[in-house]
Amino acid sequence: MSRRDPAVQPADSARGPRPKAPGGSGAEHVTHIIAGEFAVVTEPDRVLATTLGSCVAACLHDPVRRIGGMNHFLLPEAPGDKLSPSARYGSVSMERLVNGLLSRGAQRRDLVAKVFGGASFGEWSSGIGLRNVEFVMAYLADEGIPTLAWDVGGTNARAVRYIPVTGEGFVRTIGMATALEVARREREHQRRLREQPVEGEVELF
Repeated sequence: MSRRDPAVQPADSARGPRPKAPGGSGAEHVTHIIAGEFAVVTEPDRVLATTLGSCVAACLHDPVRRIGGMNHFLLPEAPGDKLSPSARYGSVSMERLVNGLLSRGAQRRDLVAKVFGGASFGEWSSGIGLRNVEFVMAYLADEGIPTLAWDVGGTNARAVRYIPVTGEGFVRTIGMATALEVARREREHQRRLREQPVEGEVELF
């Protein structure tokens, strides 16, 4: 399902060229976000990009201070309600993204969100995409962060580009071969999460 606004190019119609950096120079610097990562940006020529299957990317923006960020998480929470420091889980990834924005000067009361991803690729996904979408929407609602637009669910993988200082999002569906590769990588990530303990720590504040 999708909700359209002027700053979101919906997946079913985004067939044109990729967006240029603000100012029209085209001299953009693209940072690719993979599962378990997030980034916070204040530079006007920075673009954040990711590719999503059942994973979800939340894009947060403070329009007053022109700062924004994106995350990319694989699963909503660690299995068995165990505490995990891994940002591959939405419960940690969202906290890290919000805290990263606040540490760079954003104000929680001014944050707004756009959400992408959460596709279903058949039986192997076991409803993970839907669970990811339900988690992030509930998190944003609980935190009082308005969700201005979203392009989620369905059966198509998505390529997303986000301009953090303006809050503009661009999303397009991707070809079947690429979608299958995205699905394969996500399955492999999930297998490793089940079989290996997660190392490292993250401070939440």
